Amino acid sequence: MMKPTAGVVAARRLIENWLPAERPRMVGWYDPKVLAQSGWLLAVANIFGRHSDTRLIEALAGQPQAEFTCEADPATGEFWLDYVSDVGDGWNPTYAIAEALARAELATPDAAGQVEHTRGGSVLVFGGDQVYPYPSKDAYAARTEAPYATAFEGADRTPRVFAVPGNHDWYDSLVAFSRAFCRPERGFAGCRTGQTRSYFALQLPQGWWMLAIDLQLGADLDEPQVRYFQDVVSRMATDARIILCVPDPQWIYQAGYPGHASYSDKVLRFFEEEILRRKVAVYLTGDLHFYKRHENPDGVQKIVSGGGGAFLHPTHAPATARLAEGFTERAAYPDEKTSRRLNWLNLAFPLLNPKSFWIWSTVYMLMAWFASATIAAADAGSFQDALLAAIRGALRDPVNGLFLLAFMAAVVFFTDTHVRWYRVLGGISHAVAHLTAAFGLGWFALLLTTRWLELGFGDVGQMLVAAMLTFLLGGPAGALVLGLYLFLSLALFGRHSNEAFSSLRIQDYKQWLRLRIDATGDLTLYAVAIDRVPRHWASRKTPTGWTLAADDALATAPRLIEKFTLSPSGDGRYTVRGVDSQGRRYENSRKD
Repeated sequence: MMKPTAGVVAARRLIENWLPAERPRMVGWYDPKVLAQSGWLLAVANIFGRHSDTRLIEALAGQPQAEFTCEADPATGEFWLDYVSDVGDGWNPTYAIAEALARAELATPDAAGQVEHTRGGSVLVFGGDQVYPYPSKDAYAARTEAPYATAFEGADRTPRVFAVPGNHDWYDSLVAFSRAFCRPERGFAGCRTGQTRSYFALQLPQGWWMLAIDLQLGADLDEPQVRYFQDVVSRMATDARIILCVPDPQWIYQAGYPGHASYSDKVLRFFEEEILRRKVAVYLTGDLHFYKRHENPDGVQKIVSGGGGAFLHPTHAPATARLAEGFTERAAYPDEKTSRRLNWLNLAFPLLNPKSFWIWSTVYMLMAWFASATIAAADAGSFQDALLAAIRGALRDPVNGLFLLAFMAAVVFFTDTHVRWYRVLGGISHAVAHLTAAFGLGWFALLLTTRWLELGFGDVGQMLVAAMLTFLLGGPAGALVLGLYLFLSLALFGRHSNEAFSSLRIQDYKQWLRLRIDATGDLTLYAVAIDRVPRHWASRKTPTGWTLAADDALATAPRLIEKFTLSPSGDGRYTVRGVDSQGRRYENSRKD
């Protein structure tokens, strides 16, 4: 085991200050601070990040990077590798996966009760989005490195670590990512690293290669990266088999937005056709926080494995049973029935996201304030009269009108669709629901203060009390309207999957991929899941140090989602044999 580096020691000290009472919780994506910071970093990254490509700086100033050679176990002829993506959110799911990865051996029962014995990989690949909500030195230390340092300190093995950046890693132009993964002298969580760039090539046994490319927020391949992979491909055998790690699953996004051809998809085609000049056997990615596998008649796999620790995404939307180019969905975790059931939790949005109250309280109070300024005492007794007065006031008062137009424009912009008329119609309907709720609360506060509390209409005291009531009630009301909108949008139209499930912050249903290459050259992939991660942990001594073990009777042990094997059949085709998520065996034979 490597001697702990200064970075690992710092990460341990940081997390030890929190143990056992406080550990990083799941990110609250509707917290005002998180929303403001994420929006700012996203805007800066998209405006300036594409024009200040630090990959070029890395290529010019960093150490030369060649491909890395990985050897099989001389005793068994096998090679094992672990792939995990979208980590570094809450402690519980991130550490649950890290602790399972750190075990030398793992027994994983499948749906039929058959137990598969797997080994921890000698290589650990992080597939993107290594920290949430945005990258920084402290965020990487607390949310990513500390869980893995704790897990591997108590283990009797340390894999070699590689990582490809995702969109969240790019929000600071890759500064924190480069520090964590691209400094071999530092290492990561007590494990060795080797890459000095944000992309890499691994030469695996039996003619297999793993290539990881960096598309920097959907941008083009930079010239040093193109030259690097051209050099790697020049040394490949003509029958080399490629596992390609990419930043995001464009095949899923295109299913949700028909007719939308992203630039990333064009870059992937260019990479496969012009640089590799051969077919990719397996596409691996994260970005979406679930497990899905698609397969075409030639046995080529497109796999989304983003269950390393971040909040869960729904698997039922968008519909992906069949994709372009003959790809058929073979597995999804969690299943669609579970995914649909979890969507109902959005009706409890106010309870799950209480910090969002600050946003809606402020917005609703401002709406009610503008409306009350246009209502005369004679109009206050009737809801209809008060509403008409408020509408007339919004049309006459430019400040009032501009505020309402800005709010409606923001809600329309928020609407998730690629169809313009649906964006306008859905956005306006959502905005009108908020405006109606805000006006109703304001009118209720007006009646309460003037009739029941008998305060003079328009007096300072009456206005202050009414504003306070609207502020207090506006938070839960606005959150409830948003939760209902997200639930209906996802349930009826398959939209807002990210916004609807990020609000739930589900830390269960986590998974990763374990890959094995045997002595014959067959590639077997094990999709391993933890249905319910532990909420409580207890310190445990090990021969090599200390670690944390689950202390939660409701937690579930790792199990197999599915297992399948790719056997090369020649000409870029593969025979696929496996056991699916129902425990049924199947074979897709391509022996021509």
